[in-house]
Amino acid sequence: MLRWAIGQLMRFAVLALALHLLHAPTATAAENPLYTIQGVEVDVQADTAAQAKKQAITEANVKAFTAFAQRVGSDQAVLDEIAKIPPKDIDAMLNSLSIEEERAGPGRYIGKLTIRFLPDKARAVMNRLDVSYSEKIAGRTVIVPVWRAADGSWQIWEDNPWRTAWLSLRAENALVPVIVPLGDLTDTSTLTPELVAADDASALEALRLRYDAEAALIAYAQPVGEDTVQAVISGDSPVGKLAFDQNYAAENGGGITEATQLAALRFHEVMLQRWKKLTEERPITRALPIATLPVAVSFYSNDEWTNLRSRILATPGVSGVDISTISQGGAMVQLSYVSAFEQLRQSLWASGLALQNVGGTWVLQTN
Repeated sequence: MLRWAIGQLMRFAVLALALHLLHAPTATAAENPLYTIQGVEVDVQADTAAQAKKQAITEANVKAFTAFAQRVGSDQAVLDEIAKIPPKDIDAMLNSLSIEEERAGPGRYIGKLTIRFLPDKARAVMNRLDVSYSEKIAGRTVIVPVWRAADGSWQIWEDNPWRTAWLSLRAENALVPVIVPLGDLTDTSTLTPELVAADDASALEALRLRYDAEAALIAYAQPVGEDTVQAVISGDSPVGKLAFDQNYAAENGGGITEATQLAALRFHEVMLQRWKKLTEERPITRALPIATLPVAVSFYSNDEWTNLRSRILATPGVSGVDISTISQGGAMVQLSYVSAFEQLRQSLWASGLALQNVGGTWVLQTN
């Protein structure tokens, strides 16, 4: 009788914790930069400004997910499959959005947005499409654009088309993150034209350390005629040794500005393709799609949660566990799994974990 009473008290305590967590303030897990797409531009017309903005958000989501697919995908097949996804399914993956710029008028909305996707839902879609992709992020690379002006001088921190081209890439959150230095007083005193001319390795190393990067490279460029640039980059990087010396001509009459943008884009694409080959994963094919389940988990310290999380992730059939709400004494998590539900419960039990329904809430605790 005493054992039964203790068991009932434990069940009520777990249920109370679960209910508390369900209504506790949200503290989401750290945002994954890979699933954040910045600078998504939209220009939509409709009967009213409100309708135009609503349509613009859907269009932005589609454009952002296509950009995400290009970021993590390994071939054209990824984009071909992404094009088949209904917009409403992409809307369902939205975590949040931020408006960088916007203008609205009668029946029109123009904006630039930052879109953030829910990692679990985005992964589930990629897996369902059975396409190859990688989430492994390379070490950061600092790129210092150095532009040779028409008068023969080297421009590092001044406004110039080459520096602008690299900044416009906005590749800080890419699979191969590229950091363009701020160009503040610290940067300008660390790397001067004289040090560039002297090929001073210590100055470049100081920039690498300042931006907590794995590598730092100088990207040289100079105009060749009115619509062509020569771009030269060499050195060690997270994707291997680089030796890049190419001429790029504007394709749409954009002159030097377009040529520099093309050169920066092509170089970054080379880095991305190298990294994808190094980290290429076979297409993920599963008999069942990824499913998620909100689960209440009890723990009282970071060490206890770390140990518990490791046990959960080591369980066959479990593909992920992310905290959605955290509070003193436990958390609500999203448990992702690819096995049949009863098989999942059995596998968790074998791992020393019991998954039980307590008052309509799924609770995970040690058995």
